[in-house]
Amino acid sequence: MEQAFRHKISIAPMIDITYEHFRVFFRLLTKNCVLYTEMIHENAINLSRVLKPFPLVLDYSQVEHPVVCQLGGNDPEKLAKAAQIAELAGFDEINLNVGCPSERVQDGAFGACLMKEPYLVAKCMKTMKEAVKIPCTVKCRLGVDNLDTYEFVRNFIEIVNKEGQVNHFIMHARKAFLKGLNPHENRTVPPLKYDWVYELKKEFPQINFTLNGGIKCTEHIDQVMPNVDGVMIGRTAHENPWIFSDFDRRYYGGENQNYNRKEILILYAEFVEEKRATGCKVSTQMCVKPIINLFNGEMNNKKYRQFLSNTDNHKLGFRGMINQVIEHMQEWNQEALLVRPNDYKF
Repeated sequence: MEQAFRHKISIAPMIDITYEHFRVFFRLLTKNCVLYTEMIHENAINLSRVLKPFPLVLDYSQVEHPVVCQLGGNDPEKLAKAAQIAELAGFDEINLNVGCPSERVQDGAFGACLMKEPYLVAKCMKTMKEAVKIPCTVKCRLGVDNLDTYEFVRNFIEIVNKEGQVNHFIMHARKAFLKGLNPHENRTVPPLKYDWVYELKKEFPQINFTLNGGIKCTEHIDQVMPNVDGVMIGRTAHENPWIFSDFDRRYYGGENQNYNRKEILILYAEFVEEKRATGCKVSTQMCVKPIINLFNGEMNNKKYRQFLSNTDNHKLGFRGMINQVIEHMQEWNQEALLVRPNDYKF
């Protein structure tokens, strides 16, 4: 029951988006939505030579909890070892990627390729679950290539649940093409089939199902939520992050963080400066990326984005650049800068 509630809303793992800076920024918007790392390959953890005391790829901040470490790989023992290290590092859960269709994962025979091998996935999951005490979950598709019938995905869920002891599946509600489509097209071209996920929940009521794919607004979430245990949101979290500042109240029945956008920018700049003081070498461009859409849909959002994207302004230092953009927003759109989520008309 606790796990289902915790995963009511989660933010999808996304390469080059859900790195530590994004996750810390997101915690200024919501303290309850579950966050995920980018996919981390088993070897990136197990073979890391940089331990402080854990591999650099597992860097995270304490404010990020609840946060899930998503692993990629296909070797049960290596995945179990990586899961143990992630557990020791303090992550709340482990998730196995069985949905990514990129060429890189195909070359390594993991990600969406694993949908063709449910018994191997089950073995990977069982081995990880025996190695750690934290929950282990699977993120997968509805099918792959010509293996795209409801019976196929139903069989996959049944095997991984029974043999792998997996009780929570995050379902990207479309199939994957391993050939012919790039990763972006694989997120948009195959049709969404929410009804299949709803049917899986009816057939396996004892399993928690989180639905992922195509969710862009609260109205959409409200339509989907009665049929599943949780909703996972991907690109919208990067493209329109401000809407999440009301999610603690709207979906968790608690109080919002209720920071206005000026406070968010100041607090985020403090985090960036603190990280840099420890030797963090994340570029200014990557530090800007999480906040670039903070004023999406607001008047003079374009000016805000242009200022932060101008590399000449990066020379001001991150805090200096943020202080200046705040001054500009006081002139460009003071209302959007200072309004709090509790007073905003979403």
